[in-house]
Amino acid sequence: MDNLAQALKELGQKNGFNLALDDNGTCSLELADGRPLVLQERVNLNELDFVALLGEVPDAAHADVFRELLTANFYWEKTLGATLSWNADLEQVVLIYPLPLADATDETLESIFKRFLELQAAWKERLEGLVAEASVSAETDDDEDDAFAGNDNMVINP
Repeated sequence: MDNLAQALKELGQKNGFNLALDDNGTCSLELADGRPLVLQERVNLNELDFVALLGEVPDAAHADVFRELLTANFYWEKTLGATLSWNADLEQVVLIYPLPLADATDETLESIFKRFLELQAAWKERLEGLVAEASVSAETDDDEDDAFAGNDNMVINP
């Protein structure tokens, strides 16, 4: 891509955003529904990363939720080429799509931008569902454990 700054400006104008990289090569914006989106140019890799925070995962839900996220990442089948990650510092699930700029066109940028917004919305909703399911499962497990609390003399015959 010859002029990333110009391509982002035009893309932003078409979609109602101010898309301009700052001195650090970053553009942060908030979508109408409050979802944050970051574009980060990585000059050393000649790519533009699309980055979205999807949400937190309670400790009790880590195993179930992370298993689903890892499954989705397998050959990027359920992420359309993006990667789901865990940012331990932020304690957030992050969706990242790297766009190589060497062969990118304005049309490619626009297509990836729109697809990423759709993917971000879908995975945010899916993550919320996974967390809710894992939380219900964890509560059910706790209730079952509580049923046996104080029954130290309980004997189970085979």
